[in-house]
Amino acid sequence: MSNAVPDHHSPLIPPTGASNVSVASEVKFAELCGLLEKIEKTHGNDKKKHVLKGFVDKWREFHAEIHKDDGEEIEDSFYPAMRLLLPALEKERVAYGIKEHTFAKLLIEVLCLGKDSPDANQLLHFKAPKNARADVVDFASNAYHVLKRRCPQRGSLTIEEVNSDLDAIAANNVSKAGKDIVRKRLLRLVTSLSAIEQKWLIRMVMKELKMGLSQTSVLSVYHPDAEELYNVNNNLEKVCRLLRDPKTRGHEIGITVFSPFTPMLGERASPDKIEKLMDNKPYFIETKYDGERVLLHKKGDKYKYFSRSGNEYTQSFGSNIFEGTLTQYIGNCFKPHVEECILDGEMLGFHVDTKTFGTKGEQFDIKSKDVLDRTGYQPCVQVFDILLLNGRVLTNTALKDRLPILEDAFTPIDGRIIRSVYKRASSNQDCADALNEAIDNKEEGIMVKLTDSVYKPNTRKGGWFKIKPEYIGGLMDELDVLIVGGYFGVGHRGGLVSHFLCAVAVSDNDDSDEEKKPTLFYSFCKVGSGYSKKQLQDFNTQLAEHWKVFDKKKPPSHLELASGFKEKPDLWLPPDKSCVLQIKAAEIIESDRFKTGCTLRFPRVEMIRNDKPWYQCMTTRELQDLREKSGGKLAGSRFELGEGDEPAKKKRRAAPRAVRPTLMNQFQAADVSNITQVSRVLQGKEFCIMNGPLTLSKQELEKRVVELGGLIVQNPDTTTLCVIAEKVNVRVNNLIKKNKYDIVRAEWLVRVLDAAAWIKWSPSDMIHITQTTQQVFDKDFDEYGDSYTLNTSEDKLRTVFEAMSNIPEIHQDQIAEIEEEYFPDESPYGLFRTCRIYMDSNIVIGDPKSPIPNCPLDLLQQEIRFFGAHLSPTLDPDVSHVLVHTRDISRVGTMKELRRSRRQKFHIVTEDWLSSWLYWKIAKSKASRRELTKVVFLMSSNRYSANVTADDCVQVNMEEVH
Repeated sequence: MSNAVPDHHSPLIPPTGASNVSVASEVKFAELCGLLEKIEKTHGNDKKKHVLKGFVDKWREFHAEIHKDDGEEIEDSFYPAMRLLLPALEKERVAYGIKEHTFAKLLIEVLCLGKDSPDANQLLHFKAPKNARADVVDFASNAYHVLKRRCPQRGSLTIEEVNSDLDAIAANNVSKAGKDIVRKRLLRLVTSLSAIEQKWLIRMVMKELKMGLSQTSVLSVYHPDAEELYNVNNNLEKVCRLLRDPKTRGHEIGITVFSPFTPMLGERASPDKIEKLMDNKPYFIETKYDGERVLLHKKGDKYKYFSRSGNEYTQSFGSNIFEGTLTQYIGNCFKPHVEECILDGEMLGFHVDTKTFGTKGEQFDIKSKDVLDRTGYQPCVQVFDILLLNGRVLTNTALKDRLPILEDAFTPIDGRIIRSVYKRASSNQDCADALNEAIDNKEEGIMVKLTDSVYKPNTRKGGWFKIKPEYIGGLMDELDVLIVGGYFGVGHRGGLVSHFLCAVAVSDNDDSDEEKKPTLFYSFCKVGSGYSKKQLQDFNTQLAEHWKVFDKKKPPSHLELASGFKEKPDLWLPPDKSCVLQIKAAEIIESDRFKTGCTLRFPRVEMIRNDKPWYQCMTTRELQDLREKSGGKLAGSRFELGEGDEPAKKKRRAAPRAVRPTLMNQFQAADVSNITQVSRVLQGKEFCIMNGPLTLSKQELEKRVVELGGLIVQNPDTTTLCVIAEKVNVRVNNLIKKNKYDIVRAEWLVRVLDAAAWIKWSPSDMIHITQTTQQVFDKDFDEYGDSYTLNTSEDKLRTVFEAMSNIPEIHQDQIAEIEEEYFPDESPYGLFRTCRIYMDSNIVIGDPKSPIPNCPLDLLQQEIRFFGAHLSPTLDPDVSHVLVHTRDISRVGTMKELRRSRRQKFHIVTEDWLSSWLYWKIAKSKASRRELTKVVFLMSSNRYSANVTADDCVQVNMEEVH
């Protein structure tokens, strides 16, 4: 391997007369990989940094030499190398779209390896214990052993060329059309780089170098102020360019409008330690909402929004006061003196009907442009800090002085932009009381901030602390779940099963036998934290002989995964050989990756329940009860301080029901205790309402049902008439899979309530139909939902036509055959079905030389379409008739010449011929008086009257114009 390692100390000799070149275009990629190889093998952080510093210094020397005659405003910098040293920080080019398995398949294809060859198996299944090697810590080192026999000893590409290929891969990995470009660029990299170079290239693509130097260390080697500047602007290229000269010193953090930066963060803490953390100084407490961090930049009428990681979402929220899901509603809230500002806050989802804030557990994307229409939530920014006002940077101003400035910056608008409410506090008990209030209100937690804290971007060491129930032992509900699958680890966990797929038992309808062992389990969550490496090794030893390889073609009968195997384990475990894990998490959230339709947010293992048999794990019914009890939140207890401000043993007792709601507002059942019944329309009918339309909440629907004599339940049963839903969420999907209940659109119930009368279901009212109801529908409706007996309406007919949209188009000749078979003499409406007619309506409208002001053929073309004709916009070879007006036959000669040249001839006829045929056919047919009247009305522009007879018709000239 030593032969493949390039010497990174080889001299960097500038080419003569190359003032326009960049350093990256002259330095081989092998130089950089040799540097990384040496850093990886060097022990000690300081020694590693020393090796890196030697490379950076040589780069600067080379840069100074080749640009000695250039001006100061040059773009060339250390950035091409830095983006490869810190690939995870390169925001604009990290979406390579290639992970280990994809990279393995591409290498197999590019190297032309047999799919069942040992090398292909090594690439695809490197995590498997049988393929584990002591010197393989990740996929890249695994690929090195496969590539070293197939690659050149030293690569020929420069750093610039490698970056160019990576950029091309990132730009083309999304589209199918770009896959060929991706393969072509990968082929060039594979054939032009050595195995060692490819090992580091793969790690760059995977965004994890594993060289033993942190981001802070790498940036500090380049420049002492590099990390501070990067925290401000999140722009690695700008950092390398502005700090190109090591003598240049960073000044006060240059926060500027429309330049993203990483905001200040908070440390974890517990209420019993706040006084000590605050050094017995007063502090502020504010509610911590469950939203997405956002930095709002304003300058004049222009706005920009940046996330915590520097991603811009201006396109969604709006760049000016005339667009976006938020800006157009808050543009007028700023005070007149605010020309430019930067606000720090949280982007929340505000439900317009329930007037409540949503949580991440509800899995709506507040950045989506149609989030309001789909979910009922609208963006609302909760502002808790101001960092810049009219060019003045406020980061070094104390928080207690920034808050009055913030209060004077804008006027809050309910549901659109609000200010965080700060409460002054000074003791541990104040903090404990605030946390308990947040638990009672089902909030995420609280933030505690030192009153004289200054704002330090991208740091947690600035006097801000976040306190959540899950950070404190004994406050969270714990779940006992069964291990059913496992995933192989990588790196220091290589060769071990490091993550576990956990499941809950499917509840049996018969609960009389408590010792009855479950036979079916639903996948529920994946957990991979909470235990030490020693515990993990012991646990692997305990389960080693029971693991079985998972084959999605023959999955175990006791385990059901989500459709499409969205979370498929590498191994599976028989239930009776498994054990129960006690897991703690922040909340239960909806997810389609697991069979339960939900999973845990931030799960971690608390302990292995060796005292509990496998069949006593949590059941689907217990999981559902827990979700309904708490709305998904798992904070089950209140925090209590002991004497002397030491934390007492946390008691797992529920808060009084009168104080603490059991569900978030939008999921609570309506209080119908005081509802007066006004009708018996729904007497004896039981409904389960899941959700309602935007105009009517679940609670309002329930109250109106009770007013009409109906019954309301929160879980459907055998006595439930139907389930009502407006949108299909995970819970509704689970009911659909059970196929036990009719699920009816909320729109139908609204019609019943508005009419105060019973309305039968129709197929268009249904989200899901049981077999029994389908049999009833089959008697009254056709396959497209059209009733055999009821009068239709425009809306119903439109729905039926939409259901028929997938029917193959019937050709005109087929329709003509059907008409001839079933209506040979009765109907004139297919008279011209087989005709393809070209209308010669070229009479100039408004021309004084023209004997008529408008061409009657313009109206006539609509009439003949009514009788089945197909109109051609051009005189194409398939035209069977050309229709001219008797007042303008100037083009007939040209048409005849064209006709003689064609194999398929066409007829040239006038409007008289057309009218004669129609009236003759109508008079001859058995059409009703109503039909005749309709046809005569349609042809009112012609010279014939409604009294024309069949004898009159045959007297009309029906010959062609020759």
